[in-house]
Amino acid sequence: MKKVLDGIFKIILILVVSFGYLIPPLKVKAASDLDRTLADVKAELKTMQNKLAANQNSQKKTQAEIDRAEANMGQTKHEIEEAEKEIVLLKDEMNKTNEEIEKLKAENEQLLILYQKLENENVYFSYITGASTITEMIMRMDAINQITDYNEQQLDEMEMLIRNNDKLSKELEKYQVNLDKKIVEYEKMIDDLGDDLSSLIEGVPDLEEQIATLKTSIKTYENMGCKDNDKLSVCVNVKNNTGWLRPVTKGKITSAFGMRFHPTKKVYQMHNGIDIGVSEGTKVYATANGVVGAVVTSGSGLSCGGQKIYLNVTVNGKAYTVIYMHLLQVNVKVGQEVTTDTVIALSGGGKSTMSYDKCTTGAHLHYGVAENVHYNGTASSASKMNKNYINPPGFPSNAAKGAVFYTR
Repeated sequence: MKKVLDGIFKIILILVVSFGYLIPPLKVKAASDLDRTLADVKAELKTMQNKLAANQNSQKKTQAEIDRAEANMGQTKHEIEEAEKEIVLLKDEMNKTNEEIEKLKAENEQLLILYQKLENENVYFSYITGASTITEMIMRMDAINQITDYNEQQLDEMEMLIRNNDKLSKELEKYQVNLDKKIVEYEKMIDDLGDDLSSLIEGVPDLEEQIATLKTSIKTYENMGCKDNDKLSVCVNVKNNTGWLRPVTKGKITSAFGMRFHPTKKVYQMHNGIDIGVSEGTKVYATANGVVGAVVTSGSGLSCGGQKIYLNVTVNGKAYTVIYMHLLQVNVKVGQEVTTDTVIALSGGGKSTMSYDKCTTGAHLHYGVAENVHYNGTASSASKMNKNYINPPGFPSNAAKGAVFYTR
């Protein structure tokens, strides 16, 4: 009997061990953004404000470097102008000296001709011997020699001056070339610093936008009765949907989801949604029942995309954030519950919004969907949203470019 029990025990033990390998371990669900507390959101707001301050400080430092480089370049240009003036003056002096040399050469030539005549016709001898005294004869000889020596000395000095001027002119021209090189270096430095400054400035609207969204979200959560230590899921209740509608009653998809050549940035990059060609002022609806997670209006620090709405919805048990961009008018506020019948905005993207929305070339609605996330303005939810965009569901031909629809 004991052997039978031992055998049964061994069989059970083998089965238990086997099931341990066959049954996968339970997965621990990662905490979502709604599992965070209001205190977490407030802490992130402070972090973003510090980032914005650091960004603005970097802008000031970069601008100061640009100002210094421009000042140095201005001084260098002034030095170039002075060098050019000096070169012109030197060349004028060289021209005058050349004229004097040519004049002296001509005089020397005449003197040589005179000497030749004196030698040939014995005039020189007559002139010397015609002196009444020896002293006068010596004076006449010295006079002729002094004239000859003076002319030769003047000629040597003029030639030396020309050589010095020529050397100085070449040095100045070389100096000017070096100054020109400095100008090129300063211009490149200013361009590089300008690019750095542009990248800093481009990052500002995103930070400002998130800070504005967080401030609004915090105020909304507090109005809902949410305390600092309460989870956001306690304050926000996003009802489940079983399907999707479309954001407008009719339209044509003018740009599909996926990689494309950006019409304003002129680079290939991911298009995280679809563009629907509709005229400005077209009514825009919620595509599922949900809660407004964030809005970006004209007073929130607009960036590429203009006025925006982020709508948090749940479809078939999965969380989604629906994004509407290039809006002419926003009709909802953060925390507001909406239904598929709610006109949440009017579409823009045309002349009425181009003054502040630099990423549009004409009237249309940008519509995007990110899965497994509810956006609330936090950096983590923004990061998750940017990684989880999908081709928006509910459109004909899988939301391909050129697809047309006439119903919601």
